[in-house]
Amino acid sequence: MPRVLLLLAVILAVGGCSPSHNTAQKPVTAQSVALQPGDVTGLLRCDTSGDVESVLRYEQANEPTEYQPNALEWARWKSLGATQGYFAIYGRSQADCNAMSGAAAGAPPGGLMAGLVVKFKNEATAARIYRGGAPFLGFGIRDMTFIKVAGGNLTTGRPTGLGQESSVGSALVVGNSYFFAFWQRKVFDSFLLAYDVQDADAMRAVQDVNGRIT
Repeated sequence: MPRVLLLLAVILAVGGCSPSHNTAQKPVTAQSVALQPGDVTGLLRCDTSGDVESVLRYEQANEPTEYQPNALEWARWKSLGATQGYFAIYGRSQADCNAMSGAAAGAPPGGLMAGLVVKFKNEATAARIYRGGAPFLGFGIRDMTFIKVAGGNLTTGRPTGLGQESSVGSALVVGNSYFFAFWQRKVFDSFLLAYDVQDADAMRAVQDVNGRIT
């Protein structure tokens, strides 16, 4: 920003022109696309949110069994063209955040929403990784298999409203609701999980995330 302001000052001083109303758009990043506080209702941001590299460092120190496969998969994705990744998680209470971080045993007591956004060097690579369905940070094709086995609803392709490369599923299991949405748009792959959150609220968050991909 300081460089932009300096350049603007030079232009005005030399040319005596009025500043343009056209402002340069900030680059769209995995973090700017990922779940934001305004996308969720009644949920607080968990401390374990962050870029993929920091999430992997946390796993290495606190959840080593989870770390190894995730680190290997992230290395593979980067070798194929992943440039950024951001993981955002929100819970109804700190207890929900603790359950997802491994700080407490058992399922989240109140509900949560977690999202992962990965940016790739090009659209073809993003589509290739999406179609591969490899598990990463708890997201993967097995989640959709779970929806099918649980007798839930699963929609794929354009009927989801998220494009051809997309899947949306939900199920109610032993009184707990599960919602998944995985999709590829442009150079981004996005993954969202909601647990004990209204499907309508989860889908609204999906649409918010999708709307920031430009």
